[in-house]
Amino acid sequence: MVPNKNTLRLRPVYRGAYTQVWATGVVPTTLPLRELRRLVRGLAFWNGYPVQCVLSVGSVDLGWCGWWLDHLSVIPEDHLALRLERDGRVGNER
Repeated sequence: MVPNKNTLRLRPVYRGAYTQVWATGVVPTTLPLRELRRLVRGLAFWNGYPVQCVLSVGSVDLGWCGWWLDHLSVIPEDHLALRLERDGRVGNER
């Protein structure tokens, strides 16, 4: 994946009453916590439900995993439902 390429894909659902959103791309691991919280809070508000977040921790650097766990774990549960994925298997929500 090219580090500076981000894609936002929008598709109408329910005859355009809703929009399905896919976001893919690369962000710095050192994303400011304030901005991460703002993004998740906005998505949860627009959807009305917590954002389902799967942290893929298969064979990655523990520092990377720890950084994301530290930052995601402080986001309120009414905004984010965090699950861990290891080797293609998804664990329980927090």
